[in-house]
Amino acid sequence: MKGRSDAGPGAGAGAPALGPLVSIVMPCRNEERHIAAGLDSVLANDFPKDRLEMFIVDGMSSDRTREIVLGYCARHPFIALLDNPDRTAGSGLNVGIRRATGGIVMRLDAHSQYPPDYISRCVALLESTGAGNAGGRIVNEPNGDGPWARPIARATAHRFGVGGGAFRTSDKPGFVDTVPFGTYRRGIFDEVGLFDERLTRNQDNEFNARIIRAGHKIAFDPAIRVTYKNQAALPGLCHQAYFTGMWNIYTLRLHPHSFQWRRFIPAGFVLYLFSLVLSPALPGGWWALYLLPLAAYAGLDLRASLDRSFPLAENLRTAATFLAYHVCYGAGTFHGVANLLTGRWRRHLGKPLRG
Repeated sequence: MKGRSDAGPGAGAGAPALGPLVSIVMPCRNEERHIAAGLDSVLANDFPKDRLEMFIVDGMSSDRTREIVLGYCARHPFIALLDNPDRTAGSGLNVGIRRATGGIVMRLDAHSQYPPDYISRCVALLESTGAGNAGGRIVNEPNGDGPWARPIARATAHRFGVGGGAFRTSDKPGFVDTVPFGTYRRGIFDEVGLFDERLTRNQDNEFNARIIRAGHKIAFDPAIRVTYKNQAALPGLCHQAYFTGMWNIYTLRLHPHSFQWRRFIPAGFVLYLFSLVLSPALPGGWWALYLLPLAAYAGLDLRASLDRSFPLAENLRTAATFLAYHVCYGAGTFHGVANLLTGRWRRHLGKPLRG
């Protein structure tokens, strides 16, 4: 660790009893473009800084991420930099959790920004509901000014694009199956274990499924907002979708309890698209009938994309984004199945993604 001593702030004998000590864990890797804004938003939070300790766990970044973080460590004693030689989000989270001394552990994302009341509201929600994990809603923001940035932000915030996950689309508070990032009671990790470091993706979803399986709840309040910047261009989003679909298979193989049917709808859509090549062989009017799902998809896509407040060209790019995202996600799922059947899936476990 660099930037401060090992002891958590506020953990000494003279620390005032101003509330729980919150340990923030932020895994990162090559985030020089975003991490300063994320850290500035944490520093602007209204939660007492003497009740915080923050661990930035770096996956051996090759850009200026470490340099930027060390500058914050030098100026703010409650921030520390830790090394994550395994370079995956799961291993980084576990490095930070093992060092945490707080009764509450909050996972933050280096790609996001947080409102001034984010920490206090998450802690209040956790304590008022008695949940094992608590969080709010993702608010997608365009990543730059490129032609695909806003269509990607729109598509990944729409129910048609990403399904019924409450943390992306719901305005109703309550108990849900997952929240972004998460604010956890420290005892949860003692009870259900740490994050599965074999999972390069989906480690949050699997861990939340474990929390629910152990009889705890996950509290959601849509008034708690996190600003998140997704991919800036369509190839990056397609890459992300493809590998998420692939990792859904690996996660299901390792943890059947994490199954969510909505994550496999794109695979059914891709299977249908492939089956269209056989549709001309259908007798009589069955061929036209077989095209109805495709027509329905096109109608839903256009309905979700066309918005008079945006230029027509952007609306068409948004429609293309929906289609590309769904196809790549579903194709990745079938790639995962193929790797599972051939045994190649084990090569991916615990390995960092490119970048």
